[in-house]
Amino acid sequence: MSIDELDFAISKGLKFLKDRQLSNGGFSCLFACSENCTADALEEFSMGDKKCVVIVEETTVFPATLIGHSLLYLRDNSEAKEILNQIADFLIEKRSSFGIWRHYTKPHQLEQFAANDLDNTAMASWFLQQLGRPALDNRDLFISNRSKEGPFYSWITLRLQWNSNPKYWRSLWREFRHPIGQYYFWKLMPCAKNDIDAVVNSNVIHYLGENQYTAAAIDLMVRVIVEEREEMCDKWYLRPVLIYYFFSKNMNKGIEKLEELKPIIKNRILAQAKSDGQFFESILDTALAIAALENMGYYDEIPAKSIQYLLAAQNSNGAWKKGVIYYAYERADESAAFGGEEISTAIVLEALVRYQSHERSLHVESTRF
Repeated sequence: MSIDELDFAISKGLKFLKDRQLSNGGFSCLFACSENCTADALEEFSMGDKKCVVIVEETTVFPATLIGHSLLYLRDNSEAKEILNQIADFLIEKRSSFGIWRHYTKPHQLEQFAANDLDNTAMASWFLQQLGRPALDNRDLFISNRSKEGPFYSWITLRLQWNSNPKYWRSLWREFRHPIGQYYFWKLMPCAKNDIDAVVNSNVIHYLGENQYTAAAIDLMVRVIVEEREEMCDKWYLRPVLIYYFFSKNMNKGIEKLEELKPIIKNRILAQAKSDGQFFESILDTALAIAALENMGYYDEIPAKSIQYLLAAQNSNGAWKKGVIYYAYERADESAAFGGEEISTAIVLEALVRYQSHERSLHVESTRF
């Protein structure tokens, strides 16, 4: 494949995302839930005999944030810059006065009951920071939302553990305002107040960096990989490739304890390479795997046929096929998951533009001699 081919695919993908961006700057995603439906079937969001119910969600924060993270690698592109600025405006509008976010936004029926969470808050805060947008000081809320063992809780919510941060208590006004709704939210939803999720902790580290407050979260990341707990370390990111993608974001930050994980993750990713260039089970998985290798600096390990596989998989409208990026829950008889063409397209663009940049740098280097 040539640089021109990559340019053309990237341009088409950006146009698709620009066309799909909502008027408020956010992005929609698909929520698929089913009875007697496997996660594999959900990856296709099948409406056939699997009896999947697919809903278009336009009132969630995470899709825009995730797309924004991927498009930061294209921030010098005028079209991407426009998309990024609109995402930033959207996130600032949805941010609470304490500088934190929850998954749902108005008018979603769960908006008033869903707790603020560290996953959305860490990713949105880091994104706005990269764009130089005005930030609200929320780091103390992260620090005060740790378990006694040290890792971070996923939810900023009332729990049986004393918290001396006044801002924490003020941020809970919704819980005190809707006690009955809160009771049923935590009773009926798959989340729990004391959830400690590995990817959430990794995203917090990505925002806060390595320090005394994130040391236990870093140790958690190490244990997950060394003990091969990828499929049971997080309630929302259930596939190993998702763990590798989000963990790898911290592996170019010079965190010494994570260095030992790089070859382990690399080998586990490469073991899932298929003869046609695909990694794991889908187009999205392939892009996630390539991006993880790029994050860890393993550009030379990326097969050219995997890049060609992604180029060949692009649809005529510029998009790449939808796939599951995170789960609401997965049980023996029922599954629920989120994803969509917009998210898949952004992550493929991330993988392609970074590969392209690396190839260009090699070409420039070779012409010097």
